Amino acid sequence: METLLTDIRHGCRLLLRNPAFTIVVILALALGIGANTAVFSVMNAVLFKPLPYSNPDHIVSVAGRFTGIGIPDDRNAISPPEFLDLRRFPTAFSDVSAMQATSYNIRVGDIPERISGAVVSASFFRVFGTDAYLGRTFAAEEEQQGRDSVAVLGYTLWQRVFQSDRNVIGRSMEISGRSYTIVGVMPGGFQVPPSAEMWTPLAFTDAQLSPNARGNHGLQVFGRIKPELTLDQALTDMERTTRQIIENAAQYPYTNFNFAILIRPVLEDLVGAVRPALVLLMGAVGLVLLTACSNVANLMMVRATAREREIGIRTALGASRRRLVRQLLTESALLATVGAIVGVALARLGVAAIASSGGTAFPRLAQASLDAPTLIFTLAITLLTGLVFGIVPALQVSQAETHETLKEGGRGSTVGSGHQRLRKLLVVSEIALSLALLSGAALLIKSFMRLQEVDPGFNSAGVLTLRVVLPPARYAQPEQIRTFFRDLMRRVTEVPGIQSAGAINGLPLSGNGGSGTTTVDTTAVPPDKSSPEADWRVVTPGYMETMGMQLVAGRYFDEHDTEMNAPVAIIDETMAKTYWPGNDALGKRLKRGGRQSTNPWMTVVGVVRHVRYLSLERPSRVQLYWPQAQNPLTAMSLALRTSGEPAAIASAIQKATIAMDPDQPIFAIRPMGELLADSMLRRRLVMLLLAAFAGVALTLAALGIYGVISYWVSQRAHDTEIRRGIRDLE
Repeated sequence: METLLTDIRHGCRLLLRNPAFTIVVILALALGIGANTAVFSVMNAVLFKPLPYSNPDHIVSVAGRFTGIGIPDDRNAISPPEFLDLRRFPTAFSDVSAMQATSYNIRVGDIPERISGAVVSASFFRVFGTDAYLGRTFAAEEEQQGRDSVAVLGYTLWQRVFQSDRNVIGRSMEISGRSYTIVGVMPGGFQVPPSAEMWTPLAFTDAQLSPNARGNHGLQVFGRIKPELTLDQALTDMERTTRQIIENAAQYPYTNFNFAILIRPVLEDLVGAVRPALVLLMGAVGLVLLTACSNVANLMMVRATAREREIGIRTALGASRRRLVRQLLTESALLATVGAIVGVALARLGVAAIASSGGTAFPRLAQASLDAPTLIFTLAITLLTGLVFGIVPALQVSQAETHETLKEGGRGSTVGSGHQRLRKLLVVSEIALSLALLSGAALLIKSFMRLQEVDPGFNSAGVLTLRVVLPPARYAQPEQIRTFFRDLMRRVTEVPGIQSAGAINGLPLSGNGGSGTTTVDTTAVPPDKSSPEADWRVVTPGYMETMGMQLVAGRYFDEHDTEMNAPVAIIDETMAKTYWPGNDALGKRLKRGGRQSTNPWMTVVGVVRHVRYLSLERPSRVQLYWPQAQNPLTAMSLALRTSGEPAAIASAIQKATIAMDPDQPIFAIRPMGELLADSMLRRRLVMLLLAAFAGVALTLAALGIYGVISYWVSQRAHDTEIRRGIRDLE
């Protein structure tokens, strides 16, 4: 121990004597270790941290495979009849639950507010293995219409609205215009779906459970695998379940879509889409660390060569090679340790910057921190780094011939060609690694620029959006809904600074909207192919014009498209080309639901350009629009083309809304450009980080080249002086 302390003190003195060298090495190591620590912290929070549920490995998400309908991975939501099939048939699940994300109107003091939540089956909390913090969760009988006026609060809502009152159980609360009894409060940290603050029971209507509703896919379903079964066994069991569902619903064209029940762990469902991006970033920072190690190893070799006379004297005085190697490795460990400390400080700043700028780019990003696993990882790479960049210079110096070193008088000319080749190899490796990162960053930038050039099917410039959701309890009749939105649109267009306005049930790239089976009256495809899954959008007159949606044929909706006139529809050009190829789609018919559906046929009066509703990276499904007045919905998003200040306009609209209904909030107030930018947020963040890491690697490579050139010049300084003296004599 005393010898080790002596080595440490001696190493500190030597490093302090050469501050320029020490600072450069520590900075290089800090950048490499800090980048790795920051990215690992994010990766650990997103990919590796277990979910806060009981036996989370046995919780799976359930989806239906529908091939060819334009959804990512062919994974579609589940319809109510399919959910009942999963409940009724014997499966690998000990329990299965359904959820539909929603939001609720409440009052906080005198202010109407909209909060996130979900309607869920009674088994929902059992599947996630989480009991109520106070009270209870839902009972099975509360899934019935008329018995579902109960609510479970989230922990943060309980604290914020009820000031953590433990006597809240049994109290009544007005939620979306309807009185609910609070029966439970969930523990802190339970938020399924993310940001949920309230849950109410999922009570199906008879219409939702009818055979014609099999195409209404809107439920997120979760199952808990039986304790005695593995995931592989459950996957095998789903094949049998798929056959049962298909046989039980022969009237629905499951075979046309290559239908199957798909399951995957809920953690994979949450983070699977982001894993490739995080692995890419981890590989990038690994290359940065290798570049830093090469750089520091080169600098250490230069320094070790300059110290050969010192080492030679110590050897001549009896120091063993083992003792010398230990001293040099101790110095490397000191540099690595200080570099790690500075790197951790940089990593803390980096994690905070990524979390603040990343937003929703990665799930659970807010949980990223320098926790124990991250610090253990940092310790491991610090030890490895110190060994990697320290061992070669230590062996180089310890193997030098003592008499040759002393004879040269410290000029450093004892360096062999092998060591010179190694230094050159290290410089070449630094350049190669940095160029690899630069190439990757350039490819990502090019890909991102191509994505920005994709036509989304609308013009977001100058468009402000917001959302209004009417409580069904107060707006139960279609005429009430029509009247509210008709009056709201009239008031909105009178606000100074608003040039045009319209509303839709689900804005592009917002995650809102719906889809369902759509039957097309056509002879262009066989009858069993004429009921595609389509995006359904309900719009008011003026919406398409406000969003700059290009009309290909026909007309937009107008004020004459009401419930008093014949049902009409607008379709996208993809649907027109698919089902009426070479023909004019105007005047053709289609309806919502399967062939047996009793929904009325709608006549196509317009064709518009395809809109990318799910992602800019791929086209969406075929698209069907119908007028809000002919089938009114309570949840609508307003699109406002403005020339004024967005905040002032939003305030004016809130006042107009409150004038119509004092309990009605507006929310999700955002420029459409932000929605568009957020859809590319993950790509942008990965691109910027990779470009930053490439810049760091390039800087380190430049330092490495500078170090070698400086050493080469210093090695020839003696020869240069001799030649200069000879030239002066001549």
